[in-house]
Amino acid sequence: MRKALIILLSLPLFACTGPRGEGWTTTKIADGITYYTFSGIDKVTGSAQQVFVIDQDLNNPKYELRFNCSDKREPTSDVYLRTPGCIAAMNATYESTSVVIKVDGEYFTCMPHDFVFTSNIPNWKSEGAICVENGRDVSITFDGKGKTIEERRAFYASSTHNNIFSSAPMLIDDFDPVGERFVDPKYGQEDFDKLQYEDPIRHQGVRHPRSAVAKTKNNHLLLVAVDGRRPAVSEGMSARELTRFLVKYFHPQYALNMDGGGSTTLCVRGQGDPETNVVNYPTDNEKYDHAGVRNVRTMFLVIDVSKNEGI
Repeated sequence: MRKALIILLSLPLFACTGPRGEGWTTTKIADGITYYTFSGIDKVTGSAQQVFVIDQDLNNPKYELRFNCSDKREPTSDVYLRTPGCIAAMNATYESTSVVIKVDGEYFTCMPHDFVFTSNIPNWKSEGAICVENGRDVSITFDGKGKTIEERRAFYASSTHNNIFSSAPMLIDDFDPVGERFVDPKYGQEDFDKLQYEDPIRHQGVRHPRSAVAKTKNNHLLLVAVDGRRPAVSEGMSARELTRFLVKYFHPQYALNMDGGGSTTLCVRGQGDPETNVVNYPTDNEKYDHAGVRNVRTMFLVIDVSKNEGI
């Protein structure tokens, strides 16, 4: 009995109740869908942060995670509003020239470029991937570990997964916080300033708004949006800080950084802006309101299929 009590007490509180503490709020959106928000001085970063998280219980058959790729770039909120049964939506991965986008068995792109945009920076943006089958079988995998660009491209091109969004960096791999090591801690702001914007060391070493996906051991999916670029209100995070934040408050088994910056947008039914349900403060219009949503191609959609058979 004593041993069992010690084990029980050692379990993190959020294993059952979600993150707790000053700055956190919890809202039940529906059975199996929980919405967490943080606002205040975060103990991990030591700075003002605003964080928005949707928790989908993948064991609940009422909901499915869908991947969406639009033929044209458009606001995440537009796709959210026109999708029947959509409870939450978040932007997904980087530019199509750098990543793998496969939706419902169709490849839209498979790492077509060896370099990021028109730079001389080798394509680093497909280190890991999130895949989903049948709406609830979600995996987040460190597929690019130890592989060259050519090997990654070949690996994903032969994948049997029907839905793939690759991205980078991997933040947590089977509880290993690999995102803490993506950028060497010895680098400082002076070092970052000498690098091109798309250099992975600078890109992931400085603070930005960020989007991430994570999966817990008890089969919950987290869609995470971190605001940024608003001094004293929401400073944003580096990849290392985001990794540590997720470990401290959610302890996921796997986590992957997605496209962030001005792309970071999260919509939650009944929350945020009364018209669009955008809950965070996207920065593309530099006004720090709910309207600065960037046009993107890829999104995650959490769908209530219980009352919408066949959607």
